[in-house]
Formats: sequence, structure tokens, C-alpha cells
Amino acid sequence: MNQSLLEGAKIVMPDLPLAAGTEFATAGNGVHMENYRRCLIILGMDQAGAGTGTVTLKQGTSASAATALAFARYWKNETGVTTDALTKVTATTLTTAGANTSGLNLYAFDVQASDLTTDNLNDWVRLNMASLSNNTAVFLMYILYDPRYPAAADATITGLA
Repeated sequence: MNQSLLEGAKIVMPDLPLAAGTEFATAGNGVHMENYRRCLIILGMDQAGAGTGTVTLKQGTSASAATALAFARYWKNETGVTTDALTKVTATTLTTAGANTSGLNLYAFDVQASDLTTDNLNDWVRLNMASLSNNTAVFLMYILYDPRYPAAADATITGLA
């Protein structure tokens, strides 16, 4: 079988890359996991100096996704891309204080549909970041994968409303 990775995944970038901002407020720009079992959230920050910032994951019933989503793990590379190694971190919070003094820092969160609180029918997720400092650029990308339903080989199931 010669299936492309993209035939079972949806790459979503609902927020423009941010240049030298103090907040990356993504309210209203969540992604819809209804048709997918997993979502890989990738956050990249180019820092001019030791920066700070607080990352939270949110879940909800719409793109605004305002309810906290607890996470217990994420992966990071704070080496300024001098290596491609990702280090798994077991933690329930991510504060970027003391991160790499210059260069690109990369953080990845792998959210499973089973991580979402289902009693409120939450199937939207987003990453929010506040109190940024010393960042010259920030980007955020969502990769929805492991679709719940098959799609045609040349089509993927939507991840936005």
C-alpha cells in the first residue's frame, strides 16, 4: 500500500505566525477533533533571549474552547535546533521560563480524543499562550490524525467549522 501520511491527516494552522508579540491568544481558533482520534499540536518559538510564557491547553464544544484541558506529558527541544532530539517531559504545566537563550524552541503536545472531557461533548481543542517575552516569532500548527472514518484517497475530513 502506497498511502501518503497526508491521506489520513489534516494539517491546520488557524492562527498566523506571530512576530514579537506578548500573547498568542487563540480564542475562537480551536480545531475540531470530532472526526479524528488524535491531534498533534506543535508550538515553535524563535527567542532572542531567555523568554517566558505560559502554555495551556483548552477544550470545548466550539472553536472558542475555553475549558482547561489537563495534560500530563509533552515533548520539547530547547536547543535552538542544533539537534533534532525531542525530550519527553512528564508535567502538567509548561512555562517556558529559562528556555533556550536564542534560536528556535519546539514543543509538541499529542492530544488523544480520550483526553477530552466527554460529559460536556467537548470535541474542540486549542493551545493558548500568554505572557510571552523575548520572542521574535511564534508559530502554532495542529495535525489531526487517525481519522475515525475513512475518506477518499484524495480528500481529508475537515478539522475546522
